[in-house]
Amino acid sequence: MSKFSDWRVDNASMAAFSSNVSVVPHAPNIASDEMVLTIPGFLAGRGSMERVGDSLRQAGFRWRHWDYASLRGSLVEHAHRLSRDLHELAECTKISRIHFVTHSMGSVIARAAIHESQLETRFSPKCGRIVMMAPPNAGSKLTRIPLGPFAQWFPQLRELSEAPDSYVRRLPPLQLMRVGVIAAEQDFVVAPEATHLSGEQDHATLPTTHQALISAPEAIEMSIRFLRSERLTAAPATIRFPHVAQRRPVHSAAA
Repeated sequence: MSKFSDWRVDNASMAAFSSNVSVVPHAPNIASDEMVLTIPGFLAGRGSMERVGDSLRQAGFRWRHWDYASLRGSLVEHAHRLSRDLHELAECTKISRIHFVTHSMGSVIARAAIHESQLETRFSPKCGRIVMMAPPNAGSKLTRIPLGPFAQWFPQLRELSEAPDSYVRRLPPLQLMRVGVIAAEQDFVVAPEATHLSGEQDHATLPTTHQALISAPEAIEMSIRFLRSERLTAAPATIRFPHVAQRRPVHSAAA
């Protein structure tokens, strides 16, 4: 199986989604050689990002999905593999910039891989923007569950601990990569306040759950908007909702 997935889904679910969401195909400031990597969270796969990926393509981006076995291995191991792949992408002359749209644990893996691959230093011209959906930047509430003798089988939960000396809490902030964070208000996995990252460009909270966030039309709209403008809510909308009479409230705080 390829480490990157480049695919489109045509089914009833996607048809229903598309009937309510209209994506402006191309924006003047987006080149077709800008790549967006989507990285899923714990116990999720490429299917969880299909709506995001389809919308990215329609918006004019090149989309690749990066998969990993979230139940096996540590975050360090996954980040090391992603780092190698980022290095290859950064050296590709057909790609002008590399962006990310990540969910939950995938956001932490992306952060670690960006540092390890030297994307922000050695390959700084390729450094784009990253949207993190419900990222456990200050740890996850799931790590409060005592695992006892089974803890050794889930190193990723230890790495995502809310303790000050945990792996995720010791990761340095990003320097050149512009960061947009979207939190879920009804999140029982990652507290909204734990999603913040030092140096973030913009932050917003949507009234949805941890898992539903990645397919929420508002979150996808915000993601594309941030990749284009570095703002989650302030820039002109790139996705219209013609059949929705009233939008749900959004809490946003730009840096």
